[in-house]
Amino acid sequence: MAVNLNASAPVMLDRNTRFEEASVIRGNTFRYRYTVLNTSNPDSLVENGLQSLKENIGKEFSSNPDLRIFKENNVTIEYVYNDENGRTIRSAQITPNDYQ
Repeated sequence: MAVNLNASAPVMLDRNTRFEEASVIRGNTFRYRYTVLNTSNPDSLVENGLQSLKENIGKEFSSNPDLRIFKENNVTIEYVYNDENGRTIRSAQITPNDYQ
């Protein structure tokens, strides 16, 4: 899955968010890495996006068959957001308990 996602990376997802890469890391964790661009307050932008993600994660996992692989393998999903200089702004983890 990471290989497929990375084939088109980097790619702009919207005006402020560029998907950089996906990878599998320690502890059965799938990591998505993004860069936040074109904003003077990237922390606020990321915080709002993560809040929305957490509020909708259960619905997304129950309605999107592409995410079944995460459920079947009890994968933790990590989202890492960096600023334009490569510094981490914020990261968040979604555990199997969050989406089961």
